[in-house]
Amino acid sequence: MLVSIVMSKYFYILFLCLSVLGLFWADYHYKIAFYKNRDATIKTIGIVMILLLLFDVLGIINYIFTTNQRYVTGLYIISKNLPVEEFIFLFLLCYFCLVLYLLINNKLRSKRLHNV
Repeated sequence: MLVSIVMSKYFYILFLCLSVLGLFWADYHYKIAFYKNRDATIKTIGIVMILLLLFDVLGIINYIFTTNQRYVTGLYIISKNLPVEEFIFLFLLCYFCLVLYLLINNKLRSKRLHNV
């Protein structure tokens, strides 16, 4: 049963969406990025996602990146090697990195203030 769920073509998108929701919850609860400075967060994630998508498209054009069709939903943007899951993954990656950076930066800043 568990193996059939994990091997399902909907597992990856479900896992990504749950991860994004968990990150949104943590951000909301601790007011880290989006819920502290919405405009800066949207711009930062948007710019980095565009750069990563360009990198993906170049990899697809040069036959470097491919997608195993068994594990994606079948919703594609541009080509069969750029599924909707890739957009969600890139959003999650950018958002997580931003939240992690802000947490570390805030921790280091508060540590410096306490040491002065």
